[in-house]
Amino acid sequence: MKYDILFISLSRTSVPTMEHFREPLGQHALAALLARQGVRSRCYAGTFADAEEVISKEITNHGVRYLGFYAASDNIVPVANLIRHIKKGNAPGMKAVVLVGGPQAVALGADFLRDTGCDFLVAGEGEIPLTKLFNCLERGEGRLDEIESLRYLRPDGSFHEAPLAEPVADLDQIPYPRPEDSLHADFRRGRCIGMLSGRGCPFRCAFCYEGAASKKVRLRSVANVMGEIDEVRGYNPSLRQVNFFDDTFTLQPERVLEFCRELKARRLYWTCEAHVSRLIGHLELIDAMVDSGLIAMQIGIESGSQKVLDAYRKQITSEGVERIVERCHAAGLPTLEGNYIIGGAFESDETLEESLSQAKRLIRSGRGMAQINTVYFSPYYGTPITKNPEVFGLKIIPERNAHTVTTMQQPVVETQDLDVQALIAWKDRFDTELADCYAAEALNCRKSDLLRGPLRTQPLLNLNWRWRKVWENVSRLRAFIYHSSEREQTYSPEAYPIRLGLEHGSSSDSVIVDELTLSGLEAKLWLLADGRSNALDLSRQLALPLPEIAETLKRLNERCLLYFSAF
Repeated sequence: MKYDILFISLSRTSVPTMEHFREPLGQHALAALLARQGVRSRCYAGTFADAEEVISKEITNHGVRYLGFYAASDNIVPVANLIRHIKKGNAPGMKAVVLVGGPQAVALGADFLRDTGCDFLVAGEGEIPLTKLFNCLERGEGRLDEIESLRYLRPDGSFHEAPLAEPVADLDQIPYPRPEDSLHADFRRGRCIGMLSGRGCPFRCAFCYEGAASKKVRLRSVANVMGEIDEVRGYNPSLRQVNFFDDTFTLQPERVLEFCRELKARRLYWTCEAHVSRLIGHLELIDAMVDSGLIAMQIGIESGSQKVLDAYRKQITSEGVERIVERCHAAGLPTLEGNYIIGGAFESDETLEESLSQAKRLIRSGRGMAQINTVYFSPYYGTPITKNPEVFGLKIIPERNAHTVTTMQQPVVETQDLDVQALIAWKDRFDTELADCYAAEALNCRKSDLLRGPLRTQPLLNLNWRWRKVWENVSRLRAFIYHSSEREQTYSPEAYPIRLGLEHGSSSDSVIVDELTLSGLEAKLWLLADGRSNALDLSRQLALPLPEIAETLKRLNERCLLYFSAF
């Protein structure tokens, strides 16, 4: 089948196995929208190692005449290399008009066009300018220099840069992504899909590209989002999880509650991003979200220092972050994820000590749930910090910033108090002490920490990877998770308790199990939990009331020290 444009999203690293991370939703929206105009498109996501072969095949076999590349901060260098390879005649038979869009396109201009041979840059949201571009090129409608957001070189070599187009006002008018537009046969046919329920961001964090570049916040109606989910379920009955990627999901509490009602009715698990400032005034939302199937949420932590948070213009407090973590844990949320930035605004030994101390508190209060990561500060294009780093106590190091491979994975700035080597040492210390904290808290984990929400019945959801890693290193916890079926975790008088853990010492009235000290009846029952006696037998042997035996066995089970076997 012949088609017109191949949208391409490429990475140097291996492609994630789950298609909701692999397929760029924006490119699929463009393909579906262009289809209404009679422009046939396909979308491909993969690695640069396979890109040339795929592009050559699509041009040769399907007559592709346009290539649309997605450009982000981590792939712009190899994207430029590949475009140069195509346009400079190094790839025989690969003749096509090349367009570049995506978040990095706004940072590109005449130099990029001249160096690579790229034909057009589309800055900002692409729906309106791309539709106009194809109408102009294919149908002769309008003029190139009248198309907003378009950048290109004129025939005389001069550079044309149009003002940014107004973004799409009504997101409900954008068609849903379609499987037939993907080169991947499994697109949206797995257990999970990704979605955007809105665009734009009302916050203006000093370090964030989204906040610096976004226009007016626009939200899809809940009915429109549910329509997309129902459409997917029509051809994919195996769908079990929806991941919302937009920054604005928790912006309107009533809208969140409407989502909760609709998602719960569909019996779907879901994930989202949330802003602390929106949740702190509506803590009851967290309970409703978890009750409706929320299994993972990401919040922006960034720092444990209020001085740094204020410099970032986060509009949150460090105390508010801790309250959110505590409430999420109490509500039974399986996973709450957040990052700490190393080497940001006004960073010093003092601010990093504050961050490290808070991170440890979050691990303790969010036991079994809190996923804490660290990243280096990255100066994204167009942000207030990147434009005026000195105002934020930072100095961008050009020779480092110009040679990054993956953003946030190496230091590219210095602060007034900390040079590059100090930042590296701080990140190493931060990561090491957090790993030690996870390992220590693993020994204190309870049943409710290990088997949070759907993790009891859906272990393949692959959540809590940091906790699972440390749990795997404790034989008692590893075995407890193995025996996590509802039957093995439910007490009955006829069930046989089976002890877990290693004995490291005992006395007449106590026993030490994996650094936990048991005494009295707990110690006796743990030693007797060998699968030979059920609760009824133990009640008779110890001449104790069955309710007392039952409550003690349940406490040991809650502490992950035994499970119940039917035989």
